[in-house]
Amino acid sequence: MPELLPYFFIGMITGIGITGVLGAIKLMRWQRTAAELESQLRSHSFELQIALEELAEKNQLLQQQTETDALSGVFNRAYFNRQMNAELKRSRREQRPLALVLLDIDYFKQVNDNHGHLAGDQVIKTVARLIQQLVKRPGDKLCRYGGEEFALILPNTDLDGAADLAEQIRQQLDSSTQPPAVTLSAGCYSAIPGTHSDCDEYINFADKALYSAKANGRNQVQSYPPGQRRISPERTGELHEY
Repeated sequence: MPELLPYFFIGMITGIGITGVLGAIKLMRWQRTAAELESQLRSHSFELQIALEELAEKNQLLQQQTETDALSGVFNRAYFNRQMNAELKRSRREQRPLALVLLDIDYFKQVNDNHGHLAGDQVIKTVARLIQQLVKRPGDKLCRYGGEEFALILPNTDLDGAADLAEQIRQQLDSSTQPPAVTLSAGCYSAIPGTHSDCDEYINFADKALYSAKANGRNQVQSYPPGQRRISPERTGELHEY
């Protein structure tokens, strides 16, 4: 059957060609599908990146809201507690002084009684803004401690530095002409934290100094222990910038 051989080879070649064409079509489909999948993956990755960035922004905003006092715009009491504990640990580890200043607006109740609570709110904002302007270092934190009282956390600051800054704040507010006129009293404490030092210890001593300022006529700065400004015989240039 030699006469059938040509037809056999033609059929075989045709089959191979058809198979090749079908294979090429399948390969093209696979390539197109892979390209579509890759495009979809890139699109999903881009969308995921956007979603993660939006989530990070929302988390940052939420953190700011949970750490910030709504009225004054400075850090709140919850932040104060966390930051003081963190700074205590660092100061103890580095053996550097940590200062706390408590500042209280004098006769604040009279502001509310005589001028109204809106005026009182404005005083809170004004005092917070004034203090913030005089705080120079990024590591120093101003917090609204409660009501008309503020707290300044001052790492690596001795008692002289803390009292100097408090006096600058007091004088600036005392000379302000913005009504209603108010003054403030301040209590300062600074020490290198000991093994058992905690946040309550600093608050207690700064509060004693503040009470002394109130008891002695207000509109003044007092330190604890009374009459002692310096916590070490020598002050180095690395301590405070005030």
